[in-house]
Amino acid sequence: MPISSEHLVQNTLLAALAKPDFELLKPRLDWVDLNIGDVLYEAHKPIGYAYFPTSGICSVVAQNAEEVRIETGLIGKEGFVGIPMVLFAERSPSQIIVQASGRALRLGRAKLLKAIQESPSLHKVLLRFAHTFSVQVSQTAIANGHNTINERLSRWLLMCQDRADSHEFPITHRFLADMLAVRRAGITDALSYLEGKKCIRAMRSRIVITDRACLEQIAGAAYGVPEKEYQRLITS
Repeated sequence: MPISSEHLVQNTLLAALAKPDFELLKPRLDWVDLNIGDVLYEAHKPIGYAYFPTSGICSVVAQNAEEVRIETGLIGKEGFVGIPMVLFAERSPSQIIVQASGRALRLGRAKLLKAIQESPSLHKVLLRFAHTFSVQVSQTAIANGHNTINERLSRWLLMCQDRADSHEFPITHRFLADMLAVRRAGITDALSYLEGKKCIRAMRSRIVITDRACLEQIAGAAYGVPEKEYQRLITS
């Protein structure tokens, strides 16, 4: 499918670019489908592409030497996958997997590096996103160490809805347990709690958000800091 300006603005970060930077990237991008479970790059291996999602959600997953895995961040249509490249790091100890299917505009590593060398203003916007993502990661660390599983799950669902523009997600208990680094029993209890509060409706391999304000109230201070930073630096 030919790439139009309309397609590019479906990614909020691309839409925030100045027109010359927007036009600089446009001919270098190509379409790619994002399917659930796809690995966009592996830990400790060279990163070949940057991805600017127009739909779907990607999980940034950290893993230690004992193969303990935890999600450290989410990236969707507000940003791009491939932050290490704009920091001139060719690989990362984290893995990126597709959590919710969608589409993305893809750009090869060499083309991305050439574009940011040609345009400091483009590099500035991408670095600003890198900063907002680092804020998200730090807030995830606070949430994991301080907040209850009910608060953490509420935050996570809100972040997914922000990126998917949908109230319904295909999610299993197993996946949630892995991403939030808790036992499946804890996820079951948290989902039951949120369902009892009428925030969500939990079905087999699917969650429907029925009351966003309810989730925001339960998440409390766990949600909102990176979102405000993104608005301040990218969309304001």
